[in-house]
Amino acid sequence: MSIDFQKVQEDSIDPTRQDPKPGSGITLRAVIVGFLAIIPGVFWGVYGDVRSQTDLTSTSLMMPPILILTALLIINAGLRRVRPRWALDRAELITIYAMLTVSVILSGMGMLQFVCTSVGAVPHFATPDNQWEGYLNYVPRWIMPKLSAIDGFYKGDQPIPWRAWTWPIVAWSGFLFAMLLCMYCINTIMLRQWMERERLSFPIVQLPLEMTDSSSTFFRNKIMWMGFAVAAALETMNSLNFLYPNVPYIHLTAYDLQQYFTQPPWNAIGYFPTTYYPLAIGLGFMLSTEVSFSLWFFYLLTKAENVMTAAVGLSGGSGGVFSKPPYIAQQGVGAFIGITIVAIYLARNHIKDVFAKAIRRDPSVDDSDQPLGYRTAVFGLVLAFLVMVGFCRAVGVSVAVAMAYLALYIIFSATITRLRAEAGPAWVMGPYQNALDTVVQPLGTQMFSKQNLIALAYFHWFSVEMRCCPMPVQIESMRMAQSARIKQRAMTAVLLGAMVAGIAIGFWACLGVWYHYGAGTANVEPWRTGMGRAPFDTATFYMRNPSRPDTAGTMAIVFGAVVVFFLSAMRARFIWFPFHPAGYVLANTGTMYWLWCPFLIAWLCKVIITRYAGIKGYRAALPFFLGLVLGDYVTSGLWALAGSILHMRMYRCFPC
Repeated sequence: MSIDFQKVQEDSIDPTRQDPKPGSGITLRAVIVGFLAIIPGVFWGVYGDVRSQTDLTSTSLMMPPILILTALLIINAGLRRVRPRWALDRAELITIYAMLTVSVILSGMGMLQFVCTSVGAVPHFATPDNQWEGYLNYVPRWIMPKLSAIDGFYKGDQPIPWRAWTWPIVAWSGFLFAMLLCMYCINTIMLRQWMERERLSFPIVQLPLEMTDSSSTFFRNKIMWMGFAVAAALETMNSLNFLYPNVPYIHLTAYDLQQYFTQPPWNAIGYFPTTYYPLAIGLGFMLSTEVSFSLWFFYLLTKAENVMTAAVGLSGGSGGVFSKPPYIAQQGVGAFIGITIVAIYLARNHIKDVFAKAIRRDPSVDDSDQPLGYRTAVFGLVLAFLVMVGFCRAVGVSVAVAMAYLALYIIFSATITRLRAEAGPAWVMGPYQNALDTVVQPLGTQMFSKQNLIALAYFHWFSVEMRCCPMPVQIESMRMAQSARIKQRAMTAVLLGAMVAGIAIGFWACLGVWYHYGAGTANVEPWRTGMGRAPFDTATFYMRNPSRPDTAGTMAIVFGAVVVFFLSAMRARFIWFPFHPAGYVLANTGTMYWLWCPFLIAWLCKVIITRYAGIKGYRAALPFFLGLVLGDYVTSGLWALAGSILHMRMYRCFPC
């Protein structure tokens, strides 16, 4: 018997399911609680990442919002007993949670954390050997703090010199808000297509929707609590082991299998970790078997590619450290571009309707229930993109290079958003070759002026690490608003306000942590400080080692896109076709390093359960896997919170 796993998922725990009666929508108390919750959410996220080194914001379901939502639900349960009218309803809880997600993510890795460590990196790390001091002549001084304020940022034990940071905070806040608005407009345009026409499952929103559904039996389900207990026990034991080594350790994090492949060509297999994250297994179980199978299958295929190219003795190209056979990094870039092209093609009729409404005000197209009017979304998208280009030009990037770079970054962001909506991995990374390198390397670094390379380095922060890309949480918030019967226009106003608050509080939190502990000291996690310096090291390398156009790498980009086109066409034509393009896309990124094994386990569990117990068995088992996700987050979050309160480094539950 053939089982439609997507239909099974929708019938059991459905993220599209709406409340039987309209929710109260946006209320003043929900907005007030939301804005108040942003402050501890952002500060805890930054402190946990930078000081405690627990990576609270790098996963698709971020820990601060989930733990704050859990705390609100506990408080709510008490209020229902003593003051029922004071209890928050589902719409209010979703409003608060959505506000937290769109704000907390802005202070995560790849966003404000990298802004703060990059804008002052050149004067701090300048030496006679690297000659970086001369780089300051190529960019305006208003994008960085006054030179007198930079030393304290790296040494610590100083108050924040707000006056020295005023102009860079204003400038980069404006650029970031334009980026967020650009993404929000794209999400508005694609929302109806992905929710109503393609009916993407949005696995990431299933847990918060179930947690806030008062009509659900989620918290009364014993099987869910079994899953919760398993995850809680595992993470508690490992956290205790971190503090007390005599406690047994259960290996959930990365265990590299590469050590067992020592002879050529097998040693070319590269980093090959196995992991057993409960949250990743739980999320993987919610996917269709075609998606979960493709995710681990294509990752193993990339390992086979590495071995085969080494066996035949193929050598590297001229485009950089990633430009060598089998060109996994370039295949990933092409796959990302291909996914966006396929998404646009599938939405072509809908996009025609959007532009008909935006340009001709076509009365037959109803956009009254959308987050923004289509006319506002289209012209807002154009305006926001032009503001971003104008900002880049003011910093010193040429218009053509700025447009290419920003367009590529938006494409990567749209693909990550699509992957989150369709595959729901525990975290999503961009291609190994980021957007900046993708602009530079195909043409060769010799084609770019020193002015462009130096100025571009100041925009490296948002494309080098995309786990905290803000675009997916925006559309997921729209998705939750629909399920909670919240008016989308009202939610838009609240979300935009939360983004502004997230930027302001994010700068406050990031600068506060580094000026107190010192970005250049052993008191903080050093990787983020290094990521501030990295783009200027890259720019220096490019200028000192001019390269020719990377023809082979460019062909690999085209190949990656063609593979996505082929897989998408086969899936559209043949129902039985088992390979999903999302698997190929994610296999060519760092995402699957830590997720291929959990997806394999989730796939095996789902296949076995549905084979021998059918749909009924799947429905019965699903709460257990949701319990794995919730138990992993709550337990890991409580240990991370304890570390933050006690100023101690704690066990890093994921991803490592």
